[in-house]
Amino acid sequence: MRIAQVIATFPPLHGGMGYVCYHNALELARRGHNVTVFTLEHDRLHYENDPDALRIVRLRTPLRHGDGGIVPQLYTRLQGFDIIHLHYPFFGGAEYVYLASLLRGKKYFLTYHMDVQGTTFLKKILISSYATLCMRRIIQKADLIGALSRAHLESSQASRIVDWNKVVDMPNGVDPGIFSPREKNEALLEKHGLRDKVVVLFVGNLQPFKGVHLLIDAMAMIKNEGIVLLIVGGGYCEADYKQQVKEKKLQERVIFAGPQSPDHDLPLYYNLCDFLVLPSTYSESFGLVVLEAMASGKPAIVSSLPGPAQLVDAGTDGLVAKTGDREDLKDKIEYLAANTKIRLDMGIAAREKVVRRYSWSTIGEQLENAFIRMLKS
Repeated sequence: MRIAQVIATFPPLHGGMGYVCYHNALELARRGHNVTVFTLEHDRLHYENDPDALRIVRLRTPLRHGDGGIVPQLYTRLQGFDIIHLHYPFFGGAEYVYLASLLRGKKYFLTYHMDVQGTTFLKKILISSYATLCMRRIIQKADLIGALSRAHLESSQASRIVDWNKVVDMPNGVDPGIFSPREKNEALLEKHGLRDKVVVLFVGNLQPFKGVHLLIDAMAMIKNEGIVLLIVGGGYCEADYKQQVKEKKLQERVIFAGPQSPDHDLPLYYNLCDFLVLPSTYSESFGLVVLEAMASGKPAIVSSLPGPAQLVDAGTDGLVAKTGDREDLKDKIEYLAANTKIRLDMGIAAREKVVRRYSWSTIGEQLENAFIRMLKS
């Protein structure tokens, strides 16, 4: 099959959606398919490490905002493909996938990654208008819709739009060979001053919905100075969070490590920690970092949002905290920090579950079968 993957962000730009697309594309290429990725070009990045197995087309646009950008040239570029895989949302790109389907009969599979929430009154109005004018048509025209989990899709903005007969389970995955238990890196222990500490890890872009402000507040409530927070990620609200840490006088217990290379440095950081915390407050559709931590043999504390919560069997391989509840988050951090054997047992169970259910090779097979189903229909 000739397959087009359409995504707003793609490595080396950091972000969960981009890495899902990256691994989807690689697995399909390994299965013998001809795969092209269409994404936006970012002038400040270097692309010499693009994988040879994929053709990557980066589209220029003068009209961009955030992670989106208007790329009308995508419409003509989609000729000649058997299947289009649209990773949604992609404002400014998804509309041309829809037009290619409407006017040229192109089949497309839509993975619904996340809702988009407006943070200001104006943005809320714009998003609401877009949902009425465009999102409904784009989602309803898809031949199949990939749900990261049914629980997440049922709780999403798309739930009232979706034809549930078109929905197939298509979770994110992880490479258990790259993310695996290993000894703590001595150089990184020294660099960040983590020796003999209980290390709580956060990984992700520092956006408001990730709940890092709650995690910092929870750390301020914990009096045990042997418990430290290591934050891996950057951008967006980084300056605000550093100011919050300063105001809370937590500079010795909250370490900002910046973004890390996903396949090289990031696995080392997972193995520095004792457990991961993902305290998202909204818009967290899945939580790829949870799988990466679990594959590394680490339990996770996640918020009770449908996406992350369905990855964790509470009490077996992690814990679920009440969304937005600082006190509950603090209690669960202190519980895992104080119970070494429990968190080690949880880490073993977490690794076993991820290897069994969430490897990229398993997800690649499911995706290929979905595309074959589309072509036969």
